[in-house]
Amino acid sequence: MNKAVIILVMSIFLFASCGNAGSPDPINFGSDLCAHCNMKIMDKRFGAEILTSKGKAYKFDAAECMLDYMKSNNSDNAAYWVIDYNNPETLINAASAYYLISMKIKSPMGEFLSCYKNSDAANESKSSNGGDVFDWNGLKTKFNVGG
Repeated sequence: MNKAVIILVMSIFLFASCGNAGSPDPINFGSDLCAHCNMKIMDKRFGAEILTSKGKAYKFDAAECMLDYMKSNNSDNAAYWVIDYNNPETLINAASAYYLISMKIKSPMGEFLSCYKNSDAANESKSSNGGDVFDWNGLKTKFNVGG
């Protein structure tokens, strides 16, 4: 067999085995379990995911479970995803998302935390539900999550 063909085939297997560390693994509502509290992930308006640099996905029933998990589990070089409250089942990058803590929006774990794709969407929800808006760093500070 030609050396170039062997190298090409080996390269294909190498890249295929690396996983897809760049995009989230879809949450299977009604069957996936939360990696933190072990509850079945049910509400399509909430949910979160940590995707490690090796492609392993840790799924959560709410962003607050992911934040609690982050306190005791090192997730260096991981990607963090949350569900956009206004677009159920749609995972968005947690680092660029905005968050509303409002007593009028009950989340699965009772922290009243909802996630939005941008500050305009979070502030629009705040105008009708009250509460406080946070960016990713502000939310990690509020939940005492380092890094």
